[in-house]
Amino acid sequence: MRDIKTIFKDLTSKPPLMFPLVGLFHILWLLWVLVSLRGEHIGWEEMVRLGWIVGYTIFWLGSCDLRKWGAWGYMALTLLDAILFLTLKDPYYKVIFISSLFLIDGVFSFFILFFYKRFR
Repeated sequence: MRDIKTIFKDLTSKPPLMFPLVGLFHILWLLWVLVSLRGEHIGWEEMVRLGWIVGYTIFWLGSCDLRKWGAWGYMALTLLDAILFLTLKDPYYKVIFISSLFLIDGVFSFFILFFYKRFR
């Protein structure tokens, strides 16, 4: 088992520079959502949105550690998000069940595919 210092070093030094920067973006995005939900009543809609962000952040950090489970999980979340975007017809459910940055997450998935041979 690795300690926190080794994990942080691996997350920032093993992958190409873009991966830790996108990881920082995901962490800041998650913190922004947590701060914005701080004073509100948290219903199931907010929990779904928070679940998307937590999932994307965890899987991207796994990708920063060059783990295949992180890459596969991130791409699966992006694919699920795109499927929901294309199949949901009601605008109310689109707002709830679709990540607000799913197009950007699609671009990040292509970066994962580009560097996938380095993953273990």
